[in-house]
Amino acid sequence: MLGYFYYNSYRTEIIIYPKTEEFRGEEEVLVRSSGALGEGELRGVVLSERVSDTRDFPIEGRRLIEEKATGEIKVCQDYRDSSVPFREGTRFVSDGGKTFLAKDSFTLPSRQENDGCSMVGVIAGEAGEEYNIHSDSKFALPGLEGTNIYGNVKGVSFTLEKEGVAREVPYLDDDTMERAEEEMKRDLFEKGRKIIEEEYEEEYWLESEAQYVVEVAERDFTEEEEEEDAEKFHFTLDVDVRVIAVQKDNLDRFITTFLPENHTWREETEEINVEFTRINFEEGEADVSISFTAEIYERVDKEEWRRELAGLDFVEAERLLEEKIPEGSVSIKTRPFGFNRISGSLNRVEVLLEFDKN
Repeated sequence: MLGYFYYNSYRTEIIIYPKTEEFRGEEEVLVRSSGALGEGELRGVVLSERVSDTRDFPIEGRRLIEEKATGEIKVCQDYRDSSVPFREGTRFVSDGGKTFLAKDSFTLPSRQENDGCSMVGVIAGEAGEEYNIHSDSKFALPGLEGTNIYGNVKGVSFTLEKEGVAREVPYLDDDTMERAEEEMKRDLFEKGRKIIEEEYEEEYWLESEAQYVVEVAERDFTEEEEEEDAEKFHFTLDVDVRVIAVQKDNLDRFITTFLPENHTWREETEEINVEFTRINFEEGEADVSISFTAEIYERVDKEEWRRELAGLDFVEAERLLEEKIPEGSVSIKTRPFGFNRISGSLNRVEVLLEFDKN
């Protein structure tokens, strides 16, 4: 029973220490996302993610609003029994010293008709709230000063139709909107890039910022409550973040074509740098510079070796291995000890590669 257990627990490990050499390569490559590939070209893909956000930004610009008050003055004359014409621009000065101008020419009726009074449309001489005067204001006509009728023509009341304004208010200017858009565009690019990387980084090469482009899909500026004096505005921005990417497996296969025949590399020693030097998203292509450094060694077909070595005694096995790896080294280990022949059962033979021989 013990012998049966001893025999059935027998295992052979064939440890190969391949000789390695440093390999360096650099290639200029055209990456295409569509169409037939030419010699030395590499298949790529365009990945896209739409992201959006809405933020409030302060309105930093200012502008001066100036509007002149308008209204009507009731003007009366009591010196003529016939109508009296006056020209456009006739000046009226209120008892508070505010000047108004007649918007059009006008005629005062005779003093027997409507008490010689008429309503005259006027506009303030200057912009400002101080021209929003009381309805009982009185007016003189300075153009008549020095004449004997100066005191016989006057304004007796005022009706304000439109208030005057002269003040500084927030103004959403182009510079403010551009700065807001650039800030959001930059942040949304990072957000979109992160989403793409989280979803695709295991499969695709996404390490170069030059692979990406961000394009505005839609924008919307809305001032707070659409009020003239709003101190902030709402900005909604939608962007498309796109990237021209290369599958890592495709990249590895492409690099393999430049290695010496029947060679591969130690994965833990590889250093790959992919630099995108020109990108055309409309055509879905890019010029790419690929540099590669790694320790390479002659490829080992472990399954073939297991089949060839199974059942050989150690002397025959070592001779065959030295023929296959003349510049490398091999060791054979058994568990438990006491056998001088490799097991004839394939599932009891294991071929291992080790690169640091102690």
